[in-house]
Amino acid sequence: MVLRRRGPRARRLGSRASAAGAIAFAVLLVAGGLAPNAKAQGPDRSDVVLVFDFSASILLDKTTRNRFGAALERIADRVDAIATDLVAGEVTVSIVEFASRAADYPGCADLKLLGSPDTVARFADCLRSVARTYRKGTVAALRKRIGIDTNYVAAMERAAVHLPANAARPTLILFTDGRHDVKGVPVSRVLPARDRLFGARSPFALLPVGMGLDPKLSTPLATGLVRLRVIRDMPACVSGAVFDWPQVVFTSADEAGSAVAVALEEATCTFTVAPTPTPTPTPVPPAPAPVKGVRLTPGDGHIDLSWSVPAASTTSPPAVDYQARCRTGGGDWIVSTEGVSLAPRATVEGLVNGSEYECEVAAIGASTTGAWQAVGTVTPLGRPAIPAKPSVAAANRAVEIAVPPASGDVSRFTFECSADNGATWADSVDAQAGSATARIGELTNGVGYVCRAYAANDVGLSDASPLSDPVTPCSSFLECNRLFLPALGGLALLLAVGIGASTIALARGRTRGYVVAVVDVVHTANVGHGSKLGIALVRAPATRAVTGIVAERGPSAEIQIRRKRSGQFEVRDRAGRHLVDDGDPVVVVDSVGVRHSLVLRAFATNAASQVATRR
Repeated sequence: MVLRRRGPRARRLGSRASAAGAIAFAVLLVAGGLAPNAKAQGPDRSDVVLVFDFSASILLDKTTRNRFGAALERIADRVDAIATDLVAGEVTVSIVEFASRAADYPGCADLKLLGSPDTVARFADCLRSVARTYRKGTVAALRKRIGIDTNYVAAMERAAVHLPANAARPTLILFTDGRHDVKGVPVSRVLPARDRLFGARSPFALLPVGMGLDPKLSTPLATGLVRLRVIRDMPACVSGAVFDWPQVVFTSADEAGSAVAVALEEATCTFTVAPTPTPTPTPVPPAPAPVKGVRLTPGDGHIDLSWSVPAASTTSPPAVDYQARCRTGGGDWIVSTEGVSLAPRATVEGLVNGSEYECEVAAIGASTTGAWQAVGTVTPLGRPAIPAKPSVAAANRAVEIAVPPASGDVSRFTFECSADNGATWADSVDAQAGSATARIGELTNGVGYVCRAYAANDVGLSDASPLSDPVTPCSSFLECNRLFLPALGGLALLLAVGIGASTIALARGRTRGYVVAVVDVVHTANVGHGSKLGIALVRAPATRAVTGIVAERGPSAEIQIRRKRSGQFEVRDRAGRHLVDDGDPVVVVDSVGVRHSLVLRAFATNAASQVATRR
């Protein structure tokens, strides 16, 4: 909006008419709250440009734009009420809109109010049209005309058209939410554009009026508006008041409207404000009843809040909205962004995981805010970190799988295995975070599997861990160690040759009935002669792996062997009784439950050899 007051011509119309026009417009801009006490005095020429931000970031903030639109409608009503006074003052008004591009508001440019009641009425209609645009939030309707982003460069270029080169007090008032975000025009071009357009002007003032700043970005946005502000050699008014603009950010529509009025007063030196009389105390309207039972649920970078709506009351007005907010360490409040809603729930986003937040909720009435209800503190949590690569071990129709124990906020692990290299994951099991070890059963022996792990907490599952090494469930030592089969075959051949040679040698002498036992093909021992024999397995102390066998007689033998006259052997182990022919393999179970292959051969020892041995 451009306001121009031509001093000499206004004085020719008479000081009374000039003062009436200036005073009426001052009352208009502060919504009826100001009154003059002297005739307007000031420089011969003052030019003020007021530019409205119609970008999507403003229009999508429903609460702010509705209240600012209502303020504009009240100003339009005041224009109608004081139309006679405005007709007597020489004022030229233009309304400028901007988003991605900037333009004069349609039909509302260069409205010369002097001597024209129709133009004054048109000015009021323009204000109402702007108000409707804000209150409807019609982003789609503005998209074709000026776009939806925010372009300070275009706004300043259009405003410069309405600031004459010979203006004694040129002032640009920029109403915005502090965000420059148009594509193709980086924010780094804003200050150079300002200096290109106005850097050589003296005097000059550029006054940002920031309202509705995004709480998440309030600090950098406010800093940007401070840097954009210019007050250069602006002459003092006749009253002696020095031009000043210390504040650029305003938290409400009323404050922003008042800021515009003050800027016009200081720029034109025409709005002399009388001391405000002590007003009659206005009864404070009742506030909505406070909410109850506020509950907090932490999430990943956010907190969900829910509450109970109070029962209807004849003494408290109904709520028209609810507002939730959180903060950490006594810092700035971060407000939920769901807009106007009567749903008893909200989400405050943009929080830092691991930081403790205090939160509160209030009911919002038509003109008052209810008491804020606090509910202690809560800490947002992220999903757990990805677990390390699982270690796996084969078992009979099962896989043992483990990851390092969890720390922090992990409550459990989920393990799963795939038989088709990760194409499908049909087998899974959960394990508590303290153990981080599980067994996945009901698998198929001889089939290769890869496995992976997930960490879980109250927020959700982590991403999958790296895949484990391949593992193949198996039921015996040979099945679990297929790479040893060729070597075992050679050993078996050598053993067979040895057994054959021993048999021949024994057959050459007197029969003493010695028995040779071979365990798992690689461990051999002469267990003696007689009908009641036995063996014990020798194991390594650390790994419990079998390293050899020794003869052991009596009922305490780990595996008991009885030679029968029929040439067969009766073998008793942990699993029971087995009857096996000489030289045939049999599977036995040792004292710790491990299965082994056992071959028994009986042969005679040469009597002459024994005599030689005794000598």
